[in-house]
Amino acid sequence: MLRNTFVHPPDRQVGYLKASRADLLRLGALFRVAATSPHSAIHIPVPPGARQTTPADGATRTLPVLLAREDAGLRVSDWPELRHRMRRAGAPLRVTAPAARSADRPEEVRRRADRRPARFAEHAATIVLTARAEVLFRIGDWLTDAGDRVARDPHVHRHGEGFLGDLAGFFDPEGTNRPMHAFCVVAVEPIFHQARWRKQRTPTG
Repeated sequence: MLRNTFVHPPDRQVGYLKASRADLLRLGALFRVAATSPHSAIHIPVPPGARQTTPADGATRTLPVLLAREDAGLRVSDWPELRHRMRRAGAPLRVTAPAARSADRPEEVRRRADRRPARFAEHAATIVLTARAEVLFRIGDWLTDAGDRVARDPHVHRHGEGFLGDLAGFFDPEGTNRPMHAFCVVAVEPIFHQARWRKQRTPTG
């Protein structure tokens, strides 16, 4: 369970991923696990206590995410039945993620992503991301690098959150009726919010 990860579907072609440092590192590992197996999918549920909204509320929705390699043969329409089976027969599984590599993508990986980018779909209140193994692996590398940068990011220290970059170039803007261009990645770390800690240290009464 990622307790501090909130994924918002695209609004005007841009989605948002907000996560703590620890969860960014876990997400990077999960993307790499998804990249290694053509027979598996990774489900990332909404954290407990996340406020669910409807479009009429005018607020940003938070949705769970399903990751899979495109050669896994997972159809978006299969997800509701898979989710039902998971709830009935789910069992804990421990896996070891491949080690992260440099977040810089080699030119051949950029060309592959341009020719066959990751696909985004929203179905049954779930974000479904599928891609070639190398693209999933590179997204995982990018997220791990972002997690490593959180502790030294001045905006995170000052405000408790900070924009780390976006995953532009991985997704197909023509892949859905609501085109997907990029995920903006924001680190959210209350532990670095100085005003909050000063308030906690101030005696009361």
